[in-house]
Amino acid sequence: MMARAFRWLIGLLVTLFILILVAVVGLSIAIIQKQPLVAASAPNQLDGADTVNTLLAQLNTAFSKREEGHTIVLSETQIESLVGVLQRAVPHFRGVVNVTANGGTVAFTFSPNNDDIYINVSALILPGKALTIDYITLGDISIPGDTALGLAEAAINRYTRSEIGTLALTRVEAVVMRDNEVELQLGPLDELLHEIDNVSNQLSVDTNNELETLTAYYLRYISGRELALSSTPVPLIEYLREGMARAREQSQTPDDAVIHNKAVIFALAAFVGHHRVGHLVGNIQPNPDKALKPRSAAILAERNDLARHFIISAALELMGEAGMSLAIGEFKELMDRGLGGSGYSFVDLAADMAGAEFAKVANHPDHAIEVQNAVARIQSDLDIMPPIEGLPEGLSKAKFTERYQRVDSPPYIAQVNEIRRRLANIPLYRD
Repeated sequence: MMARAFRWLIGLLVTLFILILVAVVGLSIAIIQKQPLVAASAPNQLDGADTVNTLLAQLNTAFSKREEGHTIVLSETQIESLVGVLQRAVPHFRGVVNVTANGGTVAFTFSPNNDDIYINVSALILPGKALTIDYITLGDISIPGDTALGLAEAAINRYTRSEIGTLALTRVEAVVMRDNEVELQLGPLDELLHEIDNVSNQLSVDTNNELETLTAYYLRYISGRELALSSTPVPLIEYLREGMARAREQSQTPDDAVIHNKAVIFALAAFVGHHRVGHLVGNIQPNPDKALKPRSAAILAERNDLARHFIISAALELMGEAGMSLAIGEFKELMDRGLGGSGYSFVDLAADMAGAEFAKVANHPDHAIEVQNAVARIQSDLDIMPPIEGLPEGLSKAKFTERYQRVDSPPYIAQVNEIRRRLANIPLYRD
């Protein structure tokens, strides 16, 4: 009897396995396709990056006046630009957006290995009194929009153990669409932002984040050093020297050196870059209501903006995919071409790229201890930052277009390659 039951159980398990295998194979065939749905060009999309400044101003107002309702107007050009920077940063991703008075379509294609296999997704968003999605397609599979939204809401709530998904959806009180433009009428964001803060704090506690603890330590340590109290600008290399010297004392193994180096970079990015960078790691400020900052600005090549570009890009490189910090830096420069901006600067871009290179070697187990020792010996900005002579900056959109057309043109690529050549001459960044 037991042997018969055992055979029956084995047979049932084999049958279930075959059914699941057939379902997975069938689902894969339905999702994976041989042709891409989107073939958009990121450089063309990024041409409108300078228009995003007005969108950021609207969002800043909504976040600062969080107890009030707000209307956010997004142009198709702004949305396309944001898709473009994502496309520039994430390999094998392509996206496109089209907005009309009757609805907006969003489509993207992802090719995991950049071969002939594509995952295509599209959705139709409708105007209405709430966020309304008509349908979402995944390959050959079509899902009703309300079902997809419900699943997404439940998944977010479950993952965060909160009501963030529900709160986010209910904040959208109306979606108005016009040709090439979307208007979002939002309710007060205070409750949603408060819940996000709570979840962020809880996740940090749950994961026992060693990096968060170390970053908070180095932030306090550096802020208490004499150079942080200087009444005159302090070279960034001095801050790096101070932090890395302490990291060297605390590192017994290459793995120790990696996490201590990362903590120093994040602490400096929050201290001399921008305090909000610290949120990438967690709650690192001793007083959440008053962020620590130096008495005087840090400088690189005698400029505060370059010090901030360098150290913030280093922090972003540690958090993102390879190339993410470059894409963000490039996008910021494209935004600066607009009226009132400082113009496109290859000098700023050089600082972004140098910061990313510094983060790469500092975060590599084979080089982390070597970086600690090397930083203790550096005497010049040129030990971490390439020469900036001859690099164009202050380019308006008209001047940039006249000289470089767009970000994938041969002249533009040649200028970026010149920065890479200069970086390669810095001993710290050589393989």
